[in-house]
Amino acid sequence: MVQYRDTNGLTREVPMAAHQREATIAGLEPGRKYKFLLYGLLGGQRLGPVSVLGVTAPEEDTPVLWHPATEAPKTPAGPRLGELVVNNRTPDSLHLSWTVAQGPFDSFVVQYWDTNRQPQALLVGGDQNKVLVSGLEPSTPYKFFLYGLHEGKRLGPVSAEGTTGSAPAGQTPGEPGPRLSQLSVTDVTTSSLRLNWEAPSGAFDSFLLRYGVPSASSMGPPQRPLLQREVTMPGSQRSAVLRDLRPGTLYSLTLYGLRGPHKADSVQGTARTLSPVLESPRDLQFSEIGETSAKVSWMPPPSRVDSFKVSYQLADGGEPQSVRVDGRARAQKLQGLIPGAHYEVTVVSVRGFEESEPLTGFLTTVPDGPTQLRALNLSAGTAVLHWKPPQAPVDTYAVQVAAPGAPSLQASAPGSAVDYPLHGLTLHTNYTATVRGLRGPNFTSAASITFTTGLRGPWDFEAKEVTPRTALLTWTEPQVPPTGYLLNYDTPGGQSQEILLPGGVTSHQLLGLFPSTTYRAWLRAMWGESLTPPMSTSFTTGGLRIPFPRDCGEEMQNGAGTSRTTTIFLNGNRERPLNVFCDMETDGGGWLVFQRRMDGHTDFWRDWEDYAHGFGNISGEFWLGNEALHSLTRAGDYSMRVDLRAGDEVVFAQYDSFRVDAAEDYYRLHLEGYHGTAGDSMSYHSGSVFSARDRDPNNLLISCAVSYRGAWWYRNCHYANLNGLYGSTVDHQGVSWYHWKGFEFSVPFTEMKLRPRGYRAPAWES
Repeated sequence: MVQYRDTNGLTREVPMAAHQREATIAGLEPGRKYKFLLYGLLGGQRLGPVSVLGVTAPEEDTPVLWHPATEAPKTPAGPRLGELVVNNRTPDSLHLSWTVAQGPFDSFVVQYWDTNRQPQALLVGGDQNKVLVSGLEPSTPYKFFLYGLHEGKRLGPVSAEGTTGSAPAGQTPGEPGPRLSQLSVTDVTTSSLRLNWEAPSGAFDSFLLRYGVPSASSMGPPQRPLLQREVTMPGSQRSAVLRDLRPGTLYSLTLYGLRGPHKADSVQGTARTLSPVLESPRDLQFSEIGETSAKVSWMPPPSRVDSFKVSYQLADGGEPQSVRVDGRARAQKLQGLIPGAHYEVTVVSVRGFEESEPLTGFLTTVPDGPTQLRALNLSAGTAVLHWKPPQAPVDTYAVQVAAPGAPSLQASAPGSAVDYPLHGLTLHTNYTATVRGLRGPNFTSAASITFTTGLRGPWDFEAKEVTPRTALLTWTEPQVPPTGYLLNYDTPGGQSQEILLPGGVTSHQLLGLFPSTTYRAWLRAMWGESLTPPMSTSFTTGGLRIPFPRDCGEEMQNGAGTSRTTTIFLNGNRERPLNVFCDMETDGGGWLVFQRRMDGHTDFWRDWEDYAHGFGNISGEFWLGNEALHSLTRAGDYSMRVDLRAGDEVVFAQYDSFRVDAAEDYYRLHLEGYHGTAGDSMSYHSGSVFSARDRDPNNLLISCAVSYRGAWWYRNCHYANLNGLYGSTVDHQGVSWYHWKGFEFSVPFTEMKLRPRGYRAPAWES
């Protein structure tokens, strides 16, 4: 991302793809120096910047956009431009194409005025003959000029005019802002600053600026207030430089727009001049130091800062990590540290592009020790201590076991051990066990548990009500009720599933089992971290016609039944199960539901990752997930249906073809072949990429997802918004389907579902 400040002092950002190595910055002022900052974006963090200075060409070298020529000048030799044509208009873009009468050219430049009367320019390669001009305003005429560049000379221009299309329903042009607005401060020094503002042309006859130091301040001892100063400026002016100011001082600013002698409007603000030197923070301290985290705190300098940059790296070398925090912050928690490591930490004051000298300190994290200590296989006088070893190897483990009125135990285990057997324990006694690692002379953090000897486990453990995909496990509770149970069972892939159950239960339903498969299960009673020896049972699930159905259409072949939650297997792969809701009744059944809105209890105002992987309850409101939609529609041809309900009114829209692309193409939507009773509000979105509040691949100035409070295949912007704000009738943000109820109605019930395109209901359905 390239960042710079324009002539009004506003920060501008130009995003670029990761593979780009150059960028053309257009819309600059002639003969002006600019400073450009280049940041790299990685994992949500901004790295850098590196900077460079550049000066634009003086006025006489810049293009003259109002040149009246509409044809390239005739030259006896050399390249000549042909005709410029405007076509393929949309509400926010126009497509330009051109011909070359005689060539070639090194490159082309397309120039035009935007709606703010600011010149814009697009650089196009010499091997291209077309360009898409985007970011335009709806229903607005534009005039474009095309220049050809050859051996350092600019030839042309030829010109063409075009008007953008009308905005779709739900998108209204922005309302004009306040008459006097956007008061901003730039070019701040120790004794001066530039004040900028915006106002419509001709709105005011003149401006009056009043500024001075506030009469009282809570930031220090009372000071004698400065006299308030006044400056009068003509109505055409949009900035003013204030000089002879005091360093490091806060000024109040009031700007009045005058019509004749009367104050027609005003805007207020404050600005602080720079201190002579940006000071470093002080008093660096560390607290809450753990194995993988630590808290860093500091005191700020007396002068104003925009932010602090906290950096940390291994003291003996390594890749530094940085985090930027707000200028009002006084502490920051560092996460993801290495246990037992020595770190160098620095904190720097940041103001604009200026950084102070670093404040530096060192900390050492706590060495990691054993974790997840348990007492297994409790019997009358024996038990086994079991733990998870630390990341860094230890030389030995120190084991301590003690109980009131019983002999204590102190023992050592080798550094490769993960368990230690205990013998000769006293019956019905509460013991405390502690295990520490030892590296050289230093102990690691300890893991401790308490356990009681002589407790009996459950009995009568067996499987009942076994179906092709479920089984009910039951047992009898021990005489002394446990705090919980640990249930394990082996999967066909050879992996073990572990389920923690609360105390007081005597049964558990296993779901998502594979048909025609033998399972073995084990049950242990738990008292805290103490576990009894396991009880075991085995069972075999029943068979199905299609053991691993790919969708609800194939699941229907296993028996119609009612609409229900079930398990399908992506691409028929038993290693990729997916819990879904199958609609077995609508239009012959076989529909896999991937979206439902019904009561507003589930929040759909979520980030990109939530929509990628799905959220909600498939028996209530939910979104199945874009990854699942891509996997399903990639493996076969599918149709899509939308069911809408409002009171007694029920309508539907069905599309013969439905596909969602991969994440690399932002889950782009493809559908066609509408029929139904709801009206076609989805075809407008075909070909659009998915966008959410935190990611807009369309790179619009204001994201449609943010404007309309949803996540969807927005175009510019929508005729359907089924993931919008439930129940809202404001600003087209609700759950809307334009061609049924318009934009001001939020549909109370929606379901989106898919099934194979060539689906035929089984014979028993007909």
